[in-house]
Amino acid sequence: MQRGISPLSPPPANLKLASSSSPWKVIWKMLGIVILLYLLTQFFVIVVYGLYENDPFLTAVGGICLLPLLALHLFVTRPKLTHILVASPNQEGSNQHMITKNRMLQTPIPTTFEHHLVRNSEPVEFPKTSTLWFVFGVTVLVSFLGLLPVFLDNSNPLYVVLALMIGIPAWLFGFSLPVHAWWAFSTRYLEIMTTRYAAENMLIAGMLSTIPAIIINSLIFPETLNFIGITDHGPGSIGELLILAISAPVGEELCKAGFVLLLYRLIDSPRRGFQIGFSVGLGFAMLENLQYILFSLLNEEAAISYSLTAIIRGIGSIPGHAFWTSLSGLSIGWWLCRTRGMVINSENRQIQQNWMVFDSNSGQLVDVNSSDSAISLKLKRWLYKPVERTWSLPKEPIIGIMFAISGHSIWNGSSWIISKITEDMSLISHLIINLVWIGILISGLWFIARQVLASVLHIPHFQIEFNKRT
Repeated sequence: MQRGISPLSPPPANLKLASSSSPWKVIWKMLGIVILLYLLTQFFVIVVYGLYENDPFLTAVGGICLLPLLALHLFVTRPKLTHILVASPNQEGSNQHMITKNRMLQTPIPTTFEHHLVRNSEPVEFPKTSTLWFVFGVTVLVSFLGLLPVFLDNSNPLYVVLALMIGIPAWLFGFSLPVHAWWAFSTRYLEIMTTRYAAENMLIAGMLSTIPAIIINSLIFPETLNFIGITDHGPGSIGELLILAISAPVGEELCKAGFVLLLYRLIDSPRRGFQIGFSVGLGFAMLENLQYILFSLLNEEAAISYSLTAIIRGIGSIPGHAFWTSLSGLSIGWWLCRTRGMVINSENRQIQQNWMVFDSNSGQLVDVNSSDSAISLKLKRWLYKPVERTWSLPKEPIIGIMFAISGHSIWNGSSWIISKITEDMSLISHLIINLVWIGILISGLWFIARQVLASVLHIPHFQIEFNKRT
């Protein structure tokens, strides 16, 4: 009998690890985290506002509410470790091995024993993209039909109860499913191995980037406008236009780019930088979308306002945030690779490649990066272009971030201008013109997105060397 506990040792390069497939797990976890971070963000802003106004009571209340939320967030997002036990046949070994003081491994033949503690690096999985969009579409349709009675007659208590019962799932699915659909599509499209822990950190980084962005948009920039004599920031004012067209694009894109840079250890190639930028943009959009969808449900016209808000943001604002920040991430990726001279991967790439996912029912291996349907394959073929026909994407961070700011500013500023021009028109004319303009913006975004996605597949995503002078 082998006495004593064997020490932990580094895992071998050929170590094979496996986990059962659970594609919805990341969806539910991110849904809980975004609600937690939304509450955390609100209390953090209260603390900052209390400090700014020199209000000790407001600061204390915000801080007391903030600390347990922060502790819960750190607990939920802590790295997960996997304890690996390896017993290899060896005539000179033992049949019994102590694992801990209360645990023992017994083998029928003599074995040598090793155990390793490795970070849980299982690949990220998603449900089928088509499934996510289908559930989102059903959610919007059912919500519209369920909220329509209270829109037509808000005096009937049964209609109000029905609206309340439908409102909560409509809110949860309406703000989150489009983000996850774009997240799943982008991860599969880029075809690079991504661990679940890394993918979650990308999305969470985007959520956290909303905190400084809110402070810039709601406190710093408005106070700057007050200082230069622009005190009206209400709807339709020049102050509102400047906040939408300058403060929001500059502040939000700089904050998102900053959080992309904080994930520099994950950026092992320019294409990875694109992926991280895309995911950070989605994380920002998810937390922002939570509030927009919630507000769209808090009025008597919820059937219409919810449906329009959910659809427009799902196919417009959400991918807009993602594609703008992906350009920042791509350019940061190029810069990091040139600075390092060689792509350096902080993760154990060998373990990532040897981590297998299997279906718990059939026992078959699951290819988490494969296209999930014939429609996806057709979409990839449609997006593909030869390298000579693709756009040249930015390789310098300042250029990538400027492109992101410009796209964001054009979207916000032009929407405000159209709304201002049509404010004195009839309600129908105002609505039609604004919807047409939003359609033009979305069409323009999708045209640019197609060119970007066609170009990004020709960008390196593996370990290569760079000349530092290029």
